[in-house]
Amino acid sequence: MTSRFKRNWNSLIYVGLVSLLALLLSACQPAKIADSDQKDIKEDSTKTIDSQDLNDLLPSDKTPSTEDLANTPTIDPMTRLIEPAPAVIGLRAPEQLTPDRIKIAILLPLSGPTAAVGNDLLRAANIALFDLGNRQLELLPFDTKGTPRGAESAAAESLVSGAELILGPLFSSSVATVRPLAQERGVNVITFSTDTTVAGDGVYVMGLTVGQQVRRVMEFAYRQGLFNFAVLAPSSPYGDAVVKNVTETTSSLGLSLDRTVRYPTDVPAGSQDLHEIARIMGDYTLRQKQLEQEIQLYSKKDDDESKAYVKRLEKLDTFGEVSFDALLIPEGGARLKELASLLSYYDIDPEVVQFLGTGLWEDPSLSAEPALVGGWFSAPSPEKAAAFQKRFTDLYGYQPSRIASLAYDAMALAGVLALDPADIRFSPAAIENPSGFAGYDGIFRFPENGIAERGLAVLEVGPRKQLVLEPEPESFAPALN
Repeated sequence: MTSRFKRNWNSLIYVGLVSLLALLLSACQPAKIADSDQKDIKEDSTKTIDSQDLNDLLPSDKTPSTEDLANTPTIDPMTRLIEPAPAVIGLRAPEQLTPDRIKIAILLPLSGPTAAVGNDLLRAANIALFDLGNRQLELLPFDTKGTPRGAESAAAESLVSGAELILGPLFSSSVATVRPLAQERGVNVITFSTDTTVAGDGVYVMGLTVGQQVRRVMEFAYRQGLFNFAVLAPSSPYGDAVVKNVTETTSSLGLSLDRTVRYPTDVPAGSQDLHEIARIMGDYTLRQKQLEQEIQLYSKKDDDESKAYVKRLEKLDTFGEVSFDALLIPEGGARLKELASLLSYYDIDPEVVQFLGTGLWEDPSLSAEPALVGGWFSAPSPEKAAAFQKRFTDLYGYQPSRIASLAYDAMALAGVLALDPADIRFSPAAIENPSGFAGYDGIFRFPENGIAERGLAVLEVGPRKQLVLEPEPESFAPALN
């Protein structure tokens, strides 16, 4: 029991040290300006690391020679899934794994509409590989083309190449085509998707899921004395996930879900429909009638106190407050700013009702909207996120997409697991280490359901910048607590 605890704790410390090493190395890495963040990632070579130059981890421009193995009897049957047709052209028979090479595949959209994001993730994973400094590790990139079929071909090729662990794919629609191939070979998958429905059966969801964000901010609000919640969410799968998790959290904490209002995602900015949505959210028409009734009641009285009261009422638009004390708005950007402004205009006072958000609120520009200042949301530590962004920018000359840090943490995790003996290093037991791991996006661990449990911070939208109200935890509490 004691040795297992030490081993688990050492795993947590090791990945944390990898992230710390990344921060220290960032100070001495020379800045390199990338041509453009729109340039497609080059075809990555699968060579091993023979120097400590990070450029050596970047893919080469050369295309490997091919040979026709269509009639080779030892060809791996998995090659039937590898494009282009005939699938077996250009593939070699599966290599015999040698003890000194540990192959990690990463499946990303390196071409197509989302190539820029895939490029960012690959580069982040390469930074982690460099930081790990383990010459046994070999990172094998494969292009999914952003499609389920492309992901299937990429997975097949990675398995034929001897991958012991698959990082990716990015999209949940591609997981369904990757899972059966990986299961057949006994290879586990750590996807960057946020779709929790694809987790399980050897698939682990690494993405920052909305359920984690909702629970964290609602638990914090509950501890501040807020009990009656409401939701204003778009009619989208994301909105569905938010409503589901709000419902589950209110039930588990014994809170009240006062109301849920949904709106179409295609409502034009500035439309009257958005005004009507805000009116409905705040019972504006009903509260107007209540104001009229209150004025009529006290207008019949002749005492000075009643007259003064009527004068104060006549300056108001509505009477009384809404029936909820916290409102969750899972939106971002311009639409969030517009909604917040309209809600305030229709007498949902952000000084009375606590506005709550999700990770979509991780946007410094929200400070420009007065109605959002003071709003709460949960996200990874902004300091660590900024450190990763700086590290990446110093190396490549541009800021990556927010989710690029997931690939760094996933590769760092793979590096820690690779230190175990070959028969257990990427097993479910190793991945589901209850002590968890640490990375740029904070501590995380995979329970048996395959959905990453994360330690998130609670942030507030300040007048100039986002403020940390409650920092992320440094370790997971014991399971019995």
